[in-house]
Amino acid sequence: MGLKFNTNGHCLISKQTGIKLTEKLKEIKYPQRAKTYDIVEIGHNFKPEEYNTRIITFRDKNGKILQRNITEKTPDEIIETKKNYKEYPKELIESPTNHFADLEVKCKKISSITKKNGEYFSKSEEIQAIADSQGKPVVTISRIDTFPSGYPGLETENQSMYEYQKGAKKGYSAKNYVRNNHAGIFKFGDFETKYENMHYHPIDDRYGLLFIYPLKQFKRVAPYIIENPVHKPPHTVINWYSKYPKPDSNSISRGFYDGSVNLNRRTLIRKCDVVRTTAHEKEHAYQRMERCKPVEKQTEEIKKNIEAHNNYVSADENFEKYKNNYNEIKAREAGFLAIKEYKTSLDKLKDEFMYAPNYQFGFYEK
Repeated sequence: MGLKFNTNGHCLISKQTGIKLTEKLKEIKYPQRAKTYDIVEIGHNFKPEEYNTRIITFRDKNGKILQRNITEKTPDEIIETKKNYKEYPKELIESPTNHFADLEVKCKKISSITKKNGEYFSKSEEIQAIADSQGKPVVTISRIDTFPSGYPGLETENQSMYEYQKGAKKGYSAKNYVRNNHAGIFKFGDFETKYENMHYHPIDDRYGLLFIYPLKQFKRVAPYIIENPVHKPPHTVINWYSKYPKPDSNSISRGFYDGSVNLNRRTLIRKCDVVRTTAHEKEHAYQRMERCKPVEKQTEEIKKNIEAHNNYVSADENFEKYKNNYNEIKAREAGFLAIKEYKTSLDKLKDEFMYAPNYQFGFYEK
């Protein structure tokens, strides 16, 4: 039977569904929970031998998608994309039309890696939330795409967040901003932004580009941007370490400053924890910078800073003295100020995207 093309030159070459997994797919890595797979092949440009797409979809025993492998071929290149799907438990969020009612939200995360001619090209993470308000479906989609820049360790990112209802769309996108994890450079200026039907522009503040990041990526990016809103700290290296709290300790090890900001991944388990502790430790960096000023430029605050530094006692040695140390008091104030600023920005964005899942934005303390 001959192939049937539509007016755009596409045709269905073959389609097989519900195939049980066999050794024939040994060359493809797929989730252990996968039980069956589907194969669809589509031709393009009226030349299916030269231009075609093959989609392999792996499903679990209940038919839910676990992974999708997409191969797009042209005479010049082969683009391969692997997508992994993860579903989250349903969440209840406050209904925007009735503050005394909750809506169920279904959430799904799609992680993708794309290669061109066998070389890494981009990776992305997409979160979808679907709700139902007064019988009308609402879909919120947020996405981050990362691309190599041609320089070692340096990548550019695009991110977007959109909410769709029947006949309505709102959201924003930010394109071509640069990040360099190794050097601690996150250049959030000089990029393209686009807003559609939004009341509030989240990109206007320095937390704007943080909301889309899930917690793992948030930990990677946020510490380079967060600081005391009042004091500008010097540039400092950010290190992550792993240490569980000691049962007999008076304090919980969240982080410390020793010329670098060190953050404990084991105890910073919420976005607000990362915000508060980063600002706290960067305030210590600011304090060290101030202590280095010549005597003739030392203010009363700097003198208190120096005295507190000279009389510093660790939390395990004497918790009350540590807690009441002037520099620790100022660092805690810096952390609370950063949390307040973060919370204000977060509330505005959550008001704008009412159906976005809570786990994406993170939680803050009342």
